[in-house]
This record gives sequence, structure tokens and C-alpha cells, in this order.
Amino acid sequence: MSIPIPGIKDISKLKFFYGFKYLWNPTVHDKIFDKLDITKTYKNPKKLKVLDLYPGVGVQSAMFYNRYSPQQYSMMERRSSLYKFLQANFKDSPLQILKRDPYDWSTYLHLIDEERLFVPEVQPSDRINDSFLTVANVTGEGSEGLIMQWLSCIGNKNWLYRFGKMKMLLWMPSTTARKLLARPSMRSRSKCSVVREAFTDTKLIAISDRDELKGFDSKCLEEWDPIVFSAADIWPTKGKPIALVEMDPTDFDFDVENWDYVTRHLMILKRTPLNIVMDSLGHGGQLYFNSRITDKELLKKCPIDLTNDEFIYITKLFTEWPFKPDILMDFVDINQTEHSG
Repeated sequence: MSIPIPGIKDISKLKFFYGFKYLWNPTVHDKIFDKLDITKTYKNPKKLKVLDLYPGVGVQSAMFYNRYSPQQYSMMERRSSLYKFLQANFKDSPLQILKRDPYDWSTYLHLIDEERLFVPEVQPSDRINDSFLTVANVTGEGSEGLIMQWLSCIGNKNWLYRFGKMKMLLWMPSTTARKLLARPSMRSRSKCSVVREAFTDTKLIAISDRDELKGFDSKCLEEWDPIVFSAADIWPTKGKPIALVEMDPTDFDFDVENWDYVTRHLMILKRTPLNIVMDSLGHGGQLYFNSRITDKELLKKCPIDLTNDEFIYITKLFTEWPFKPDILMDFVDINQTEHSG
């Protein structure tokens, strides 16, 4: 059964998009699906279960179903005008429309554990789960915090990641994608990109403004070769450009709680050299770390310059510190400021 794709004529009649944007052009979606080539991961798409968060107008949802015919495709949309649009266009289709709030954590417990309306298969963590995919549109303002929560779930192996290494396809503002994908020493490097680097292999797949590419690492752009499309291909057209990223969880072997403490505190003072900033990890930290870190060039680096391996190395030293603070009693000192010397 081929599901009809909503056209821009009907989509443009909608009055409320709640600050979100959606790619409506089927031609661009086809290019994106070709680039993703998801059958490399999901060799039997008919066994695939897809959870679609904030699907909006459902163009991507319908096209995905027509192309791959997954076993189950569930759309989670609670916003009134968009839910009504989905009902009007897909009520009698194989797409499952759920009036649920993707932001509410209890939604997933009810959906999966209690009502059992969508139950993914648990798979070993030695590969990407080849029967479960989540796609989401978080292009609205304020979505960055939600993305960070999802990233932390990878490290804690909870939420939807209790079913294994789940691939996510995420639409987001291009400014968020730039921050998320920032490499060490880049101006937009933040805790967000440090977490992404530690727990995932994330790629830029597509973006709606070529000028936005200037904010990404040039070597990464050569590797990713993202699709660039026009603002006219999204609706509403006004506002910030959007981007699509593909996020695959990776293997990691370090103490996540200690790592989180170390990276969080160091990135508050991300432009202050390590040989000055280490007291932010606890009283006496400067003396301890300066004595344990034999690579004096590393001590000259600022947290914004550190690679994932270097953060893990510092975390290992922190874990071995006999007088490290109780991280369960942690609080962030709002009076900490960047070194100005």
C-alpha cells in the first residue's frame, strides 16, 4: 500500500507549527534516503520498527514507509493542529498515530512497558540495533536541552537505549548541529560536543543553507559531503536554517559519572589552561593533577582544546585521586570565571 504524500498546498494552510520546521519537498527526501542508505544497517527493513517523534506534517514519515515498508511505524505527536493534520491525512494508513508527548519521559514507559503499543527488540551492544530506529524533529527553539538529555541516555544506557545501540536521525536548527559537531579548539566547542564525541559517531547529512557550512570543520565536511537544499524546501520558510544529523552510539569504557563531573566542571572554564583550572575539580586539584600529568604540553591546553581521549585520561586520574570530592554532593560554582591572564 502506497501512502499519499501531503503537498505544500495543504501544508501551507496550517496556521500553527509551534516554532518547528519541516522538509516538505519529496525530491530532497529521496536524495537524503539515498545518502543514508539505511539498508546497510537494516538489511531486512520489513522487520524494522520506527518511532517518529514530532513528525509534524508526516511527509518524511509517509515517504519512509513507502520506501522501506517497515513492520511498524509509530508517530508520536501531541500538538493539536499537527495531530489533526496527521489524522486527516493518515488515519486509514499503516502509519500509527499516537497522541503522546515525546518530551514526557513517562510517555515511553506507558507506551512500551504498560500498553505495549510499541515494543522494540533488545539486541546486543556489539552493533547498531538492526530492528529499531528513532527519527525526531527537534527544530524548535529550546530543543537543545532535550538533545542533551537523549545524549546522556546513551552514556547511561537508559530510555530507548536500554534496547541496544539505537540509531537516531535528528532534524535540528543548524546552529545546534554546529555546536553538536564542533571539534576540539573550534569556537562552538561545548559540553554538548564533548558528550557527542564520547558516546556517538555523528554525521551531518543535510542542511538548508550553504552559508551555514562555514561553521563546521572542513575536513569533516569533505568526509560527510552533506546534501544542501533550499529554504524554499522547508515550511515555514522564515527563520533559522535546519540540519539533519545521523547519530550512532559507539563503544566506550570509562566511568561515566566521574567523566561527567570532570567534563562539566572543566568546560565551565573552557578557555583557561589546565595548569590553572584544575582546582575547579576539587580543593587541591591543581597540585594533584600538575604532579600526575607528565605531559607538560597537555597542561598548557585549555578544556576547549581537549580530545575525547584526553578527557578520558584526566577522568582516570580523577578516579584515582585519594582526596577527590564526593561527586554525589556536586554543585556548580556559579562564581567561577574564565582566567584572564
